[in-house]
Amino acid sequence: MTRPDGINRQKERSELSTSRLLTAAGELIVEGGFRAMTLAAVGERAGYSRGLVTARFGSKDQLLQSLVEHIVGRWSHRNVLPRTKEATGRDGIQIVLEAIATQADRDPSALRVLYALMFEAVGPAADLRSTFVQLHADMRADFARFVRRGLRDGSIRSGLSPDLEAAVVVAGVRGIAYQWLLDPDGFEPVTALRYLARVTDERLRP
Repeated sequence: MTRPDGINRQKERSELSTSRLLTAAGELIVEGGFRAMTLAAVGERAGYSRGLVTARFGSKDQLLQSLVEHIVGRWSHRNVLPRTKEATGRDGIQIVLEAIATQADRDPSALRVLYALMFEAVGPAADLRSTFVQLHADMRADFARFVRRGLRDGSIRSGLSPDLEAAVVVAGVRGIAYQWLLDPDGFEPVTALRYLARVTDERLRP
């Protein structure tokens, strides 16, 4: 009979191998796009066999879906929303933008994977496209809610369009990350993200 400590060690090994496989898949997508992410290449990059990759994920499409869920789950702005519950509308926007900047500073490799996946979503992968369409729709909707809250509580000046302000903020975040992905050595995203937060606050302030 397998002892509990043996079960725990097996679980830890399984979690570690899954993490390494997802990391390898992300690296390959950053380097060469979806076509470069073959099951064999993922296994080789992670130090495992293709058989383990197949056993763990089943297919390339399922591996991609697991990677998307892993990265988007970590990077979703909605992880921060509980911290904005008691904030004014304008402060809520600042809390989310600062959280994005902080995470970009702490985990730039995951940011590169996130944006590599976004670029792949422009292609024919319908599931990938729908995931990122929804991600951006949610992000715009949540920022628009902050603007509406700010218009009600007086922290945001009147006369602004919540939907348009939300679209501009999301476009700023995405544009900064895109420039960094193109030129990682010549463009500094964290400074730009914090500047975006400051000028957004100035624009919205009454």
